[in-house]
Amino acid sequence: MQTSVIYARFSTSEQSKGYSLERQKTLGTSFAEEQGWQVENVITDEGRSAFHGANRLEGSALHTFEIEARNGLHDGKVLVVENIDRLSRQGAKAAAQLIWALNENGVSVATYHDQHIYSADRDGDMMDLFKLILLAQQSHEESAKKSRRTADSWAARFAAISDGKKVAVPHLPHWIDREGDELVLNPHRTAVLNEIFDLYIDGCGIHLITTKLNDRAEPTWMPASHKRQNNGWFYSYVYRLLTKRAVLGEYVTREGVTLASDFFPQAISAEKWNRVQATLAMRKGNQRRSRNQNRNLLAQMVVCSQCGGGAHFEHTTDSVQRYTKTNGEVVNYKRKTYRRLRCDRARRRFECDNNEVLNYDFVEDTILQEMLPRLAGDKSRSDPLAPLKREAAELQRLQLVDEQTTANLVDALAAGPSNAINARLRAIEKQMEQRSGQIEQLEREIAQQDAQPSKSVDADEVRALEDELTSEDDATRIAARGRVNMALRRLIDRILIHPNGTFEVQPDEYGSWTFDKDGTLLEGAYMP
Repeated sequence: MQTSVIYARFSTSEQSKGYSLERQKTLGTSFAEEQGWQVENVITDEGRSAFHGANRLEGSALHTFEIEARNGLHDGKVLVVENIDRLSRQGAKAAAQLIWALNENGVSVATYHDQHIYSADRDGDMMDLFKLILLAQQSHEESAKKSRRTADSWAARFAAISDGKKVAVPHLPHWIDREGDELVLNPHRTAVLNEIFDLYIDGCGIHLITTKLNDRAEPTWMPASHKRQNNGWFYSYVYRLLTKRAVLGEYVTREGVTLASDFFPQAISAEKWNRVQATLAMRKGNQRRSRNQNRNLLAQMVVCSQCGGGAHFEHTTDSVQRYTKTNGEVVNYKRKTYRRLRCDRARRRFECDNNEVLNYDFVEDTILQEMLPRLAGDKSRSDPLAPLKREAAELQRLQLVDEQTTANLVDALAAGPSNAINARLRAIEKQMEQRSGQIEQLEREIAQQDAQPSKSVDADEVRALEDELTSEDDATRIAARGRVNMALRRLIDRILIHPNGTFEVQPDEYGSWTFDKDGTLLEGAYMP
């Protein structure tokens, strides 16, 4: 009895909902049984397009089958598919090469739609060749037409959205419901969305937020047909929620182009959005802190003064190391508990010889007991936003100058055409467009930083959470230490480890305090 393998594929979620996969499996199996073939396996590619060849890329079932066929693992078998376009819609040449390659490796291809077999035993059958080329080209042309129609449809939809029209879109954010022709916020999901933003602002990492949601069995927002629907909340999904501008009501394309600022109902305030984006920027490169219990309150703050590299935080806990002597005697050695900071590059012997090691507990205590009162009492000698504001103001001034120049050139053109004036206008317009992007970026940075709490508010938050920093309850302690770390990073620019055994705290460019390794103040003040 000849052995067969059923191949089924669909490219869109709509086909999945329409039971395309099950239909292909059922019909393929029935066809194989009618031919007297034994079905060895059923392989599938879900959500993979044959028009772009995604179903033949590494990781796909068809790609794996092709590799196995080249290695002789499917010699004498039949690959059963609905029709040629399930294998390839990239045109006659690609489809023909695929089927010929399978035939060369002893695999016949059978299409149950027209009950035709492209046999590995027949060498160069002209009717097979013409039929294959004709069907493959038809499939490719149909896909190309469908692709153009889809692109045109989206272009028209995008144009309407840009014009302020509330057109129908196929996929809505998961916290929005459609009621008739109106888009409305789902009350429960909007509350959960705001809770996620609030938790992140309060110092809870994405890992901890995801754990909280899963611990209380918060229902996920995935559609019922989605394969992750019953798998709980994922880190990647929570991250997307924190960075998706649709929460502000904006419609943004996949390419990052904002078409409308108020297309959806707004679920998150701009102030809360800005605070989260600022927190995300501060947390970059530090996403795993919550997993190791936020033991280091000074994470992302301590650096080496000699090489500028970050500090390594080392934490050992009470443990007993067992050692067996040569005479068979077993000895238990109790390891000491310590926490310390040192230059990570020097620790790895990479381009730094600052081998100074600081007692972490002394540094942390100095920050909380010595520096916090000083920082809370500081009346902000300098506006941290001043450089950004100055840069934005200068760009806006130049923009006004160019606007006036443009108006004058347009008036000059009214007197008669001039290639030189036209060239000048184009150059100025290009310059203004670039400058406009710079101004928008600066305004976003100013808005994000402006949303940060004041120094006194941050200091008050640290003091309020001090008792929870050593709580025996893991969840309470981890959350509190995460919030304190974020507050301290807003209060302190950096902490320097010096080779002479001292450490220096720099809240900003105007202040500096130096302490010895025991935490005794040596010198420090705000500079005029």
